[in-house]
Amino acid sequence: MAGPVIERFAALDSAYREHTGRGERLYARFSALAGLSCDAAPDALASHALAIRDALNDGLGMWRAPARSMRLVFGAALAAADRTAAHFFEAREALARQRKARGGRRLTHGGACAALGLVAGGGQAHHADTFYDILETIAAPWWRRDAAREEVVAAIFAAMGETPEDALTHLEKARTALLTAGVPRADAEAAACEIAFYDYDATAIAPAWTTLNTALRNHNKLRHGVGKTGLAVLAAQGNNPSTAKALIGNFDAVRSLEPRPPANVAAKLALRLTQAQIGDTAPIAAARDLAAILAAQAAMIAAVTAASSAAAVAATS
Repeated sequence: MAGPVIERFAALDSAYREHTGRGERLYARFSALAGLSCDAAPDALASHALAIRDALNDGLGMWRAPARSMRLVFGAALAAADRTAAHFFEAREALARQRKARGGRRLTHGGACAALGLVAGGGQAHHADTFYDILETIAAPWWRRDAAREEVVAAIFAAMGETPEDALTHLEKARTALLTAGVPRADAEAAACEIAFYDYDATAIAPAWTTLNTALRNHNKLRHGVGKTGLAVLAAQGNNPSTAKALIGNFDAVRSLEPRPPANVAAKLALRLTQAQIGDTAPIAAARDLAAILAAQAAMIAAVTAASSAAAVAATS
């Protein structure tokens, strides 16, 4: 394993594993991934995240979302964004109050996904009203709605201070760019929810999409693990031939870790490590990926969908 991003990930992975049990290793690994977005020392960051996890456990009890197994990743995302459990609880309560005052649809998972997106994106409880304005504006028809994804996207846009109209414009522009590049519609919808938060060259997506798909043609486990959505996100970050090489190298590096992660987990980790190498990281991206994997495997934990890997930076710029 080589390179500063891989070395930091390995150090964070080791720090989290020292403080977690055998049954938490998968969560520890995604918690380590969340830490790529900050410069805190691995041991200090892991201790901070565990303290936030304990505070979440105290405040949520056994049954409230997020599930206890996911709270370590939530804690890591909050710690990496320099936020606290109190920020999360305040945002969640504000979202609940606003929904009661306004009416409208019930938030998925008790508002946990939206609260994490709002707080990790740099927002405050007072952004709750704007969140609902944006959510109503960007909502897809119910028959093709990914509610959790929409809620986190709306939360990040609210944290960034975007208006509902601008949020919709950003999403539609990203979706159109991806579709024009040849990305399948379902994957374009999902990838748009990430790339809408940062600058990209729409004309470079099509050649980058072709380059990535060609490069991964003989890497079936990596290609299927990253998925077309992940490749679309990388394609939006430029047509650089070294991106595919970095993705393959990161996949091999992660697969060499002990204990060895499953191929689909290694692929998700490799995707985010590759993004980090080209300068894009977001603490809530790790929660999104872990949740998606576990939902697909066991249907136990709902997907925590996040904004682009540049969201945390954009929210404070």
